[in-house]
Amino acid sequence: MVSLGMQSQRSIFQIQLLGDHAIVFKTTTGLHDGIDHNLLAFNQFITDEKIKGVRDIILAYDTLTLIYDILSFDPNPYLFANHLLEKFLAISTNTNASKADLRCIEIPVCYDPSLGFDLSDAAIKSNLSIEALIQQHSEKVYTVYCLGFLPGFAYMGNVPKSIQLPRHASPRTNVLAGSVGIAGKQTGIYPMKSPGGWQIIGRTPLKIFDPNTATLTLFKAGDQVKFNPISLELFHQLNAHQDVD
Repeated sequence: MVSLGMQSQRSIFQIQLLGDHAIVFKTTTGLHDGIDHNLLAFNQFITDEKIKGVRDIILAYDTLTLIYDILSFDPNPYLFANHLLEKFLAISTNTNASKADLRCIEIPVCYDPSLGFDLSDAAIKSNLSIEALIQQHSEKVYTVYCLGFLPGFAYMGNVPKSIQLPRHASPRTNVLAGSVGIAGKQTGIYPMKSPGGWQIIGRTPLKIFDPNTATLTLFKAGDQVKFNPISLELFHQLNAHQDVD
């Protein structure tokens, strides 16, 4: 990635070209506890512009990557990117558009040791009771930083420091869909059956990734997520209707 770097006092982004089919807008303010509101608002602005040749927009932590078709996009992508950014800054300055609306998604999770295989060990390592660990994990509202690893896998943060746990040295060969895990400062949900090394503390009956739907996945970057504890009985009732692996 090579920076072509025009930076004005008004600019809150750095502009970089990524190969011959992508533009990266990177925030200059650094990483915080959540995605910058300006980045979320810029994402919505680009979406609303319905720009010819844009194939995808990818949010991740402090960057927005615009993927385009070189056959139908502007022949001078760097100049286009600067004009696009200037237009956004003018609108956001006049209308306070940087205050992006955020979705809050509530996820039912069963924190039963029969589903959260690492729950008991995680509590011991955190020097907490199982009940206290569940409370700390579920009372926090998390931000989805990005999607990756698996289709629909949302990296969420930040996990309370007292229950931050490292990945397993040797990943499991089979983690079930819906498994809720912790890895360092982040928490996440396995959207499908997969190998994985996160500390599994519970499981949700919701289907996180569905290739038969238009949206494909339940989450997008910037979403706010709250985990709500449910009983094992309710988990099995809900799971029977979700067709989760």
